[in-house]
Parts: sequence; C-alpha cells; structure tokens
Amino acid sequence: MLKTFLVEDEVVIREMIKKMIPWEQYGFELAGEASDGEMALPLILKSKPDLLITDIKMPFMDGLELAKNIHENYMNTKVILFSGWDDFTYARLAISYGVSEYVMKPIDYEEMQRLLIKMYQELEKEYNEKINRVRLENAYTQSLPLLRQQFFSRLMTEVMEEKECRRR
Repeated sequence: MLKTFLVEDEVVIREMIKKMIPWEQYGFELAGEASDGEMALPLILKSKPDLLITDIKMPFMDGLELAKNIHENYMNTKVILFSGWDDFTYARLAISYGVSEYVMKPIDYEEMQRLLIKMYQELEKEYNEKINRVRLENAYTQSLPLLRQQFFSRLMTEVMEEKECRRR
C-alpha cells in the first residue's frame, strides 16, 4: 500500500475526502492528516508519504509553501493541489515546485478517482524503475572483482605473448 497524507483546513471537506474515497481500492492507505501545512510538514517529513493531497489556501502555511518544502527536501512525494481559486500564478508556482496535479474545487469524486489511479500507476512505475536500477547496480558491484581479474589476466597474457614474440 502506498501512503497518502491529506491536508485541508476545512474539517467538513477533509472528512468528506477521507470518507468518499475507498483508499485501499486504489492501492493507498490514508497515513495522516492535518489542518494546515505548518502542522503537516513535520508529520510528512517523518512519515514520508508517497502522495500528498492538499488545499492551497490555508492559514499559517499554505499548500504551495508545503509543496515547496517537500520539493526542497528532495522527497519523492507526488503532490495533488486543489484550490477554489482559478489563478494562473498559483498554477505556475505549483509547477515550479514539482506538483503533479492542480485540481479546482469543488472536488469531483470521479476526477479524484482518476487522479488516484494515475498517481498509483506513476508511483508504481517509478518504484519498479528504482528497483531495477538497484538490481543493476548490485549486479555490477558483484561482478566487478571478476571483471578486474579477467582484465588483469588478459593483460598479463598479452604482456607474456609480447615478450615471447620479442624473443623470437
């Protein structure tokens, strides 16, 4: 299961999102929630969720600032931002902070389902690529001593053959 963290200052909306989405059906577990970015950030840094779903406009630390912090901490967390404000400036900033999706309120249940499926597929692909990269690195590291031995054996053979040719 992939971990999701939800940040929304409006309790009714946060509860609605929590209840309307069958998280497990989409391969996610709701690992945490907070009412603003300031409360969420330390919890996110500790739990390292795979997906963050957050509102933009919140008191103390808004969703853009939260996304920026996550981006700057080199976390691989995908971010879905939602907003009631149709503002190009927000969207442009969101892109610069590596936000995956920018969704307008009110949140459409079917669109949210589609986004969760998309995020799950992207995260699975990234994890599979990472696993394959680690496997290749391990195989290379394990084969390095043998490659060195073969290199030096060939080198010595060539040196000996060269000496033999010079003697003749």
